[in-house]
Amino acid sequence: MTFPRTGLVLAWAILASWMPALAQEASVEVTVNATTVSQGDLIRVTLSFVNCKVKELDPPQIQGLDWRMGPSTSSNTQWINGVTTSKQQYTYGYAVTAAKEVRIPAMTWKTNRGALKSNAVRIVVESGTSQNTPSRTKTKAVQRDLVTAIEPSKRTVYLGEPLVLTYKIYNRYTNLDVRNYDIPELEGFWKETVQTPDARWEPQLINGKRYNVATVRQIVAFPQQTGTFTLRDFDLTGYLRINFFEGRDIQATCDPVTIEVLPLPEAAPRNSVGTFSSLNVTQTLSADSVSTNEAVTLEIMYKGSGNLKFLREPQLAWPSEFEVFEAEVTDKIALSARGETGSRTFKFVAIPRAPGDYALPPFEAVSFDPLTGTHVSSVAPGLKVHVGKSTGADGATASMTFTHQQDVQVLTQDVRHILTSSSRFLPRNRPPWTSWTFALGMLVAPLTFAVGALRRRRRTLVEADLRGTRHRRALRALKASLKQELTIEVVGEAMEQYLMAKLGWERSQLTRDAMRTHLQGQDPALGASWDDIWVACEMQRYGASQGNLDALATQLIALAETTESTLS
Repeated sequence: MTFPRTGLVLAWAILASWMPALAQEASVEVTVNATTVSQGDLIRVTLSFVNCKVKELDPPQIQGLDWRMGPSTSSNTQWINGVTTSKQQYTYGYAVTAAKEVRIPAMTWKTNRGALKSNAVRIVVESGTSQNTPSRTKTKAVQRDLVTAIEPSKRTVYLGEPLVLTYKIYNRYTNLDVRNYDIPELEGFWKETVQTPDARWEPQLINGKRYNVATVRQIVAFPQQTGTFTLRDFDLTGYLRINFFEGRDIQATCDPVTIEVLPLPEAAPRNSVGTFSSLNVTQTLSADSVSTNEAVTLEIMYKGSGNLKFLREPQLAWPSEFEVFEAEVTDKIALSARGETGSRTFKFVAIPRAPGDYALPPFEAVSFDPLTGTHVSSVAPGLKVHVGKSTGADGATASMTFTHQQDVQVLTQDVRHILTSSSRFLPRNRPPWTSWTFALGMLVAPLTFAVGALRRRRRTLVEADLRGTRHRRALRALKASLKQELTIEVVGEAMEQYLMAKLGWERSQLTRDAMRTHLQGQDPALGASWDDIWVACEMQRYGASQGNLDALATQLIALAETTESTLS
């Protein structure tokens, strides 16, 4: 059977039109998602098989790269102008372990089109550890796919100045399950946790890359010590799903954050209340005219930004005719990402016991303002109150005897008359010195008088030297105070009373810094021990820690006994 010439030509034309598809060149290409990385970064290496199929495929072993995940696969086929092109891609995840550079060499692959050789790739590794942790300034490109970060509102603060710490997770994976994360403890800081909504992923574009960002915690921290502090160990454990059946554990941690706590540029005055921004103090009376035995309320309000919960009850100069009760404390404090702001109010209830016109002196509060770096003063003007005589129901003026609380004094003694009708007296004709009782009485009387005079002189000296008496009886008073039912307020007050008695200070002079400086000048170890027990009392008083009050009281008595022997 023979074909016409025209038919043969047409067959050759059709076959020629399919030749490009049959003879399309096959190749293997290696690509990476970044050619400049840092040590510890994750990169993706993609193998592309063009117009061929690989027979056996294992993760490539590349020096300087540690295989972590993959492969993820994709394939596509194109037919353009009679030309068919197929491509199969395999993508692997690697961690960079090299310190300088990574070279992916040309590798030979067995395919259905024979042995094919891929291209070589060079990756530059920047010196040092990765510096691309997301931060508030975002000055460096973020390249890690999962990272935790501690973001401080400031890097340098003064002692007592509030610092806001935000704990965030930056994630580029879409199939990440967060199993656990650890918020590290803050040593040297008093902290308050801001109430925030439940953490959720929110998209954020950082240096051209899309991240899912979750804020898991916000803390307002108040530094209690000076120096350099390094915040670290914000660790995360998660599970990364590769597919429905496979997955692997994944960990992430944060880069260390350094906080510099500066001392106050100048010594704090004795009446300083601490570090606050825009602290303002006011004092108001519930009435400027009352009757005797009628209660009047005085409110001292501190308003500003800072650790308002550390403010102590102010010491006021009241007229001696006023009976004053313990202050009631009212807090209106808001804790937010901007810090702690609000007010603390001390309400004093006083009852005047005698009529007259009285003046309450101005009240001054001195604080350190970190914005200006200086101590500033806020003065509440003085107040006047008129106390009139109270009247009864019938219109008559009611009277009431008012006496100050004072020690009871012996003013007089009963005198007993001499009993003369007793047979125990000597007869008139007998000399008195012949009785041994008379002789003994003559000796005892001068001795009794001498002892009484000595005791009276000692009592006079004690009454004249109140400070010395408090100093000598400080340990005895401390032990007596700690025999009652123990609360942290009782232990703290006993400690302060002992220190004031031992140092001869008033309450306005007694501060932690002043006490520590004074005692360290005499004995550094003694000053450090008292500072430690002061901190322990403060931490329990404000709920930062829970401890055994009996053990704390025993420790306090032991330290006081050591102080007695050291300062004697």
